[in-house]
Parts: sequence; C-alpha cells; structure tokens
Amino acid sequence: MVSSSHNFAPLPVDDPLLTVVDGDPDKPAGAFHHSVDDALDALLAKVGYGRFHTILLILCGFGWLADNTVSIILPRVQEHFDVDDKWIGTLSSALFTGMMLGSFFWGSFSDTRGRKLPYTMTLAITSVFGILSSFAFSFWSLCVMLFLLGFGVGGNMPTDGALYLEFLPKEYHYLLTFMSVFFSFGAVLASILGYIILPSTSCPEPTIDVPSPTCDMATQNYGWRIMLFSVGIITLIMLIARSFCLRLPETPKYLLNNNKHQETIIVLQDIAKMNGNGGVDIQTSDLHGDRHQRLNTGSNNDTMTDKVDDRDDDDDYDDEGHGMDEQDGLLATMRPTKVPGNAHHPVDTTADSDDIALAATAVESTTHHRNSRQFDEEERHDIIVSSAIPTFQDDLSTGSPSLDTTNSWSILMSDKWRLTLFLVWGIWTFTAMSFTMFNVFLPKYLETLGFEGEATPTRKDVYWDYMIYSIAGVPGSVMASYMIETRLGRKGTMAFSAFGSALALFLFSIINSRMTMLISSSSVSFLATLLYAVIYGYTPEVFDTSVRGTAVGTSSGLGRVAGIISPIVSGILLTINTALPLYVSVVGFIIVGICIIVLPYETRTLK
Repeated sequence: MVSSSHNFAPLPVDDPLLTVVDGDPDKPAGAFHHSVDDALDALLAKVGYGRFHTILLILCGFGWLADNTVSIILPRVQEHFDVDDKWIGTLSSALFTGMMLGSFFWGSFSDTRGRKLPYTMTLAITSVFGILSSFAFSFWSLCVMLFLLGFGVGGNMPTDGALYLEFLPKEYHYLLTFMSVFFSFGAVLASILGYIILPSTSCPEPTIDVPSPTCDMATQNYGWRIMLFSVGIITLIMLIARSFCLRLPETPKYLLNNNKHQETIIVLQDIAKMNGNGGVDIQTSDLHGDRHQRLNTGSNNDTMTDKVDDRDDDDDYDDEGHGMDEQDGLLATMRPTKVPGNAHHPVDTTADSDDIALAATAVESTTHHRNSRQFDEEERHDIIVSSAIPTFQDDLSTGSPSLDTTNSWSILMSDKWRLTLFLVWGIWTFTAMSFTMFNVFLPKYLETLGFEGEATPTRKDVYWDYMIYSIAGVPGSVMASYMIETRLGRKGTMAFSAFGSALALFLFSIINSRMTMLISSSSVSFLATLLYAVIYGYTPEVFDTSVRGTAVGTSSGLGRVAGIISPIVSGILLTINTALPLYVSVVGFIIVGICIIVLPYETRTLK
C-alpha cells in the first residue's frame, strides 16, 4: 500500500496482496487502507504543528547523539591495549554489529508492538553500557560492551525517525531530515570532549629527544575511559528528559492501523490541545476515509462527533456510570475495548477495520446529534496506556495485523515495493561502507599525515582538525532540510551529495598541505552529513506505516553490516597502502549515486 505522504500512483487493483471488499473485486481492501491513511494525514494537518512537535523533535534528536565517540578514541584504545592495525577495526565492528542487530530487532518490534517502548528502552541500553564500557579491563571486554551499547544506539535511530514522522503533518515532513542535525551535534560534542580531555590524559607524545616514551596505562592513558563514561551520563540525562518532559502517547498511525479508533481520537485531541488548538473536533467518520462514506447509507446529517475536549458533559453515561453509548456497545462486541467504569473482560475477536467501520456506520445511521462520550483524566490515562502497551494476549485475541511479520515481508517483496526496497538497501549499505572507511580512521589518518615543509601535527592539532571536520557537518543537516523542498527534491539532493562526497574523497587522497586537507575533509563531512540527513528522512517517508519499522530497521541494519565489515577491511587495506581505503570509498559513493538515480519514487510533496 501507499502512504499518503507520497505523490505516487495508487496501487494496482490486481495486486495479489490486496483482498476484496464486500466480495467486489473492483474495490480492493488496500484502497480502503490508503483512504484511511489520507484521512489521518488530513486530521494531522487539522491538529497542526506546535509545541508538542517541537518538544518531540528535541527529545527524538537526543537519541542521535551517541554514535560518534568510538572513532575519536580509537588511537588511544589501540595504544592502551597494544592492538595491531589489522585488528583495531574490530572495536568499531563490534559497535556496528550491535547496531545492526539493534536495527533489525527494534525496527520489527516497533511495527508489531508500537513505537513507544523502543523510544525509551534504546536510550536506557545505550546509557547503561556506555557507563560500563568505561570500566573495560581488556580490549575484548571493551568490544563486548560496545556491542551491547550499539544494540541500543542501532535501534534508537530508525525507531525515533518513524515515531516522529507519524506525529507530523505532511507539510512538515522535512523536519525529519532536519532531525539529523543532532547527529552532527553529537559528532561536534565528541570532538570537543576529545579536544579538552584526551591531550592531557593520554600517553606522552613521541619527540625527537624521546622517540619512544614510556607510559603507565593506568595513570596516564585514561582519557578514553572518561570519554565513554561521559557518553553514558549524557545519554542517561537524555533518558530522564524523555521520561519526564513529555508523556508520549503511541503514534496515531500505529493506533489506527491496529483498529484503536477511540484511542486515536484521544491522542489527536490531546496533541491539538497541547498545541493551543483545543477546539478541534474529530468525527468518527474522519478515521474511515472513503470506505466509511461508501458504507454510510444514512442521512448525511446523522454523524457522531467525538469531542474529547468537552470534559464535563456526562449525558451519555448510563445509569451505572459505565459510559456506554450505542456505538461503544457495538464496537465492544467486535474488539477488546477498555470501558471506563466497567470491569468486564474484553471479548476475544478477530474483527478487522472494515467490520468496525461497518458497525460504526450502522450505529451512526440511527443516531441523531449525539454528544461524544466523555473521559475524565484518569480514564483517558488508562486508555492511552493500555493502547500504547498492549499485552501479547490482546494482540493474539484481536488477530492484530501488526503481529503478522510475514505479511509485512509479503508487501515489501511485492512488485510495488521490491525495487524500492533493494535500492534503499543498496544506498544504506554503500553509504555506510564508504563513510565508515573514511570516518572511523580519520583521527589515525590525521596523526600519521605529514606535509613537506610543515611541522608534524601534535595530538592537540589533530583533535582541533577533527573538531573542524565535525562542525562542518552541522550545516549539512540544515541545508538538507531546505534542499529537499526545492525542485531537487529528495532524490536530487541525495544524488548531489553522493557524487559530491566521491569527489571530495578523491581530492583528500591527493592532498599536499594541511589547508587542502582541512578543506577536503570538511567537504566530505558536509556532503556525507547532507546525504545521511536525506536518507534518514526519505526511508521512513517512502514506505507505508504498516511496514515502515521493518523497512527502516532492515535498511539501517544492512548499513550496520557494512559498518561491521568496513573497519576490518580498511585496517587490512591500510597495511597495503594508506590511500587504498579512500579509493574504495570513492567507488562506494558513486554506486550510491547510481542507486539514487534509479529510485522510482520521489516523495517531495507538490504544493
């Protein structure tokens, strides 16, 4: 199926994955889900952008800060544990292995169990193992700790992007690209910490007089431990902020996909209220799109409006205070619903969204000018919590489509999505390979570079150069959020940055002065960050809600696979020729550019 955020052609009626509605082969069920997606996009636009979305942007961005520390401590760790060049890449590979598994696990988890739990759990894992890794007693124990840290970081980035996108009105989708600026801030923060901490807490540097100085690793080379401990503490602060700054509900698209219409309305109304737009009214029919209108045979005036912001009106509650109106009673027989004030157990059923839409319509056609059911704050909290954290038994009893992972893969492998999926996988894989080969070993490159007529750079010079390199990436994210809304669109912006990165890397490989090195490396940082920013926004945007987490998770996971292999391969290539990893990176970025050109879909919204 096709997300409403796309300007794509609709799915063909003869798609084998689509079932028919009411026995009519000309009315595929997929068309109903597409209209519901459109209806929800219209409601998100009605709710508008405001304070809720700004806070969520910052809190989601917090999760993108912890992915930038390992490369800067790599030379110090290598020195501490006396690791050979060909094996030092194992440290980065351990981190990327954890990231890969985290991407696969948390991506699928967010599709089947919701976005909310990964939102906090991934940061908790990152924080715990960031702190524990600072106490590693050997190189291999450090690899294990960074693997577990990566499991949290790897899940954080794709699930946060999907979560934020599903709260955004369509016209603000460019902000998902802007969110990657936090990734750049993370790199800048790591480089600033490195510049402040590492020169004075590392082994003495070789000099002409003392070419091989002695070093007590326990008392002189502990700066890398401070760096890792700092990452853990900063992530813990982010986790606390996520837990207390905003009581996050489950995303409206996830709730609606799982037939939780009542909870969807409540979440949308609460967001509107937080944005200062509390007077927004949402009709039940608004959640059913064209399918609902087709089924509705009653009067156009016979509608039921859910005005959740009317808190004090309790006319629709029955004599026992159960708050059941005709619609609630009928829907409660078709799916498990927690009814405030009533302790009955939910009914096990396998009703789908079409059944619920039909039932709702039948009720509406005989109901005139009914006020909506009202909820006090405690009841609203119970409903939101129960919808955001469903039990496994609930999902089994409802036959929830979110549990059908096989169906997600069937959709992704259909003719409609297969080419897009494979190309997106290629983009993630080769981008990660190319950038990792350069980025992971950049501090080591900088320490070994020497130019004729120039003094050998000190470690402080190296960390200063690395800080400039990191800062150059910040405007890349900002520029990306602007460029994707121009005529270039997502595809044009990605192609420009991919081919530009290849050119900048080639120039870096033939540098002959420190100034040209700074210019070329900063260009790589700017363009690669721009590319990543658009990739992180394009991937969740191009895929439908029901498969978004799986598609983003597997794409990110394959990027991590490339990240696992690249440091090891790069370490081996370094022993052959220092420039060889750079040439491989150039070829990789060219392949990325070709994949982008072949992509069938441009997701920029035409105004």
